[in-house]
Amino acid sequence: MSFITVTGNVVSFAEYTDLLQKDQRLLVNNAIIIPAESGFVDVTDYIEDMLIKSTGRILLKLKASSWWQGYNGYVGNNVSSLSALPNVDPNRIDPGNALGRQQQFVDLAVYYCMKEYLIPLIGQFEIDSNDVNKMDMYSRKFEDLFNELISMADWYDYDDSGTVDSDEKVYTTMHTRRTRGRKSIVRIK
Repeated sequence: MSFITVTGNVVSFAEYTDLLQKDQRLLVNNAIIIPAESGFVDVTDYIEDMLIKSTGRILLKLKASSWWQGYNGYVGNNVSSLSALPNVDPNRIDPGNALGRQQQFVDLAVYYCMKEYLIPLIGQFEIDSNDVNKMDMYSRKFEDLFNELISMADWYDYDDSGTVDSDEKVYTTMHTRRTRGRKSIVRIK
């Protein structure tokens, strides 16, 4: 379990073995046919490319979230327009894995890859299909973990000092009572 880096920069939160450890049966029971135009000949490289794409999508989802805009204001970077909003730097996520949050980002990338790339590639989409149910399951796991991470934002080193300082940590109050129609409440499962 480690982030994939190229020339010192994080390009993926997960690697092939991380995905294999989550759902080995999916890869064993299904023959993955690599499209000739993809340029890949090895399944491992093909899946790691999917994980790199998943990481890019996760970083974009973080940047597009209202949490990121609020976080920038909290750490003193008042952004005047959304076009000036900085990107989320994957190299600043839990430096040195001091909080153990890297595993959560690994899981996030695997869940996203499963629901958006891998299962649609090999799935059989009939009514009440196991593949559709699996996609839904990974989608729920992804959303739950994503919401948990932005609610417990103690993992981002905004000033790139090598540690997440107390003034860089933001916690969102979570309500434990049940309400109707409030999507702002995050439930940790």
